[in-house]
Amino acid sequence: MRNKIDYGIDLGTTNSAIARMENGKPKVIQTDLQKDTMPSSVAINPRKNIIVGDPAYAANIKDKLRLLKTFGKDDSNSYLEFKRTMGKDIKYHSSLLGKEFSSEELSAEVLKKLKSFITDEQIKSIVITVPAMFTMAQNEATINAAKLAGFEVVELLQEPIAASIAYGLDSKEKDGKWLVFDFGGGTFDAALVKVDEGIMKVLDTEGNNELGGKDLDLAIVDNIIIPYLKENYSIEGILANNDKREILRNAMKSFAEKAKIDLSFNPTTDITCFPDEIGALDEDGNELALSIDITQEDLVAVFEPIFQKAIDLTKKVLKKKNLKGSDLDCLILVGGPTYSPILHRMLKDQITD
Repeated sequence: MRNKIDYGIDLGTTNSAIARMENGKPKVIQTDLQKDTMPSSVAINPRKNIIVGDPAYAANIKDKLRLLKTFGKDDSNSYLEFKRTMGKDIKYHSSLLGKEFSSEELSAEVLKKLKSFITDEQIKSIVITVPAMFTMAQNEATINAAKLAGFEVVELLQEPIAASIAYGLDSKEKDGKWLVFDFGGGTFDAALVKVDEGIMKVLDTEGNNELGGKDLDLAIVDNIIIPYLKENYSIEGILANNDKREILRNAMKSFAEKAKIDLSFNPTTDITCFPDEIGALDEDGNELALSIDITQEDLVAVFEPIFQKAIDLTKKVLKKKNLKGSDLDCLILVGGPTYSPILHRMLKDQITD
């Protein structure tokens, strides 16, 4: 019988994961597909069953492309990025079930799925990480989601603190001032942490709960994919209609996300989609397709304004404590977008040098 909480969940905007302490060390529990993380996606399948994770994410891509064929009413039954609406009175409609879901209810489905990966014991207590800038309403919504998922004891831990603890477990540097730069899929936190003999104290935080990798994806859509389509196809009427333009942007977002990830590790990539993959026509009846070569250099002007918002918030944290980047003992980068070479250069030029 456990007498402490040994399980933790990272309930992310884009991906989520569950881990537990084993012999004093954290171990990530693999998903049913033998992965460390699972998409924070929920969908209703034609049999009216709720599906979560990778199949739900795939269903979302299909839904967005299906909408592009007709530009009809959004009757999709797949949902993602609902972390951004936690604590808000926003509902997600399901035409298949004839009901609406709150952000808490969708998050609860993600939490249930994560809990199902624990097969050797029943867990009732959990620590869930949340952005440092989450409001009281957002924190309460997260706790409610956990209760709906069947957890009886729920503790929240700010994501920058969780990152600091994870770094401190293996770091030889146990003292000093650490800056956590947490750029996730949908939220950003900058936290200044003082560590004294392993004891951590948050000195200050800044952040934006609506700044993250999603914005990078849409920036690729707006600045690279849509200009390509505009040059090669007749889509002026689509772009002139706000609803249709939004449907087009959402349909192209998954292609942009893949390119973003590729260019975090490779100097070049391409977005290649054949007509049967998109399945939509332009205003002259031509089938839409994509064949775009992209380099890391192409993304500089696209990403810099978004990353700059995060860096400006980071500078604000340091300025409030009369600190410079040279005063930091450690800069901890958290989140998939922080692999970007563009961000690394900007941080080096503006923070660490």
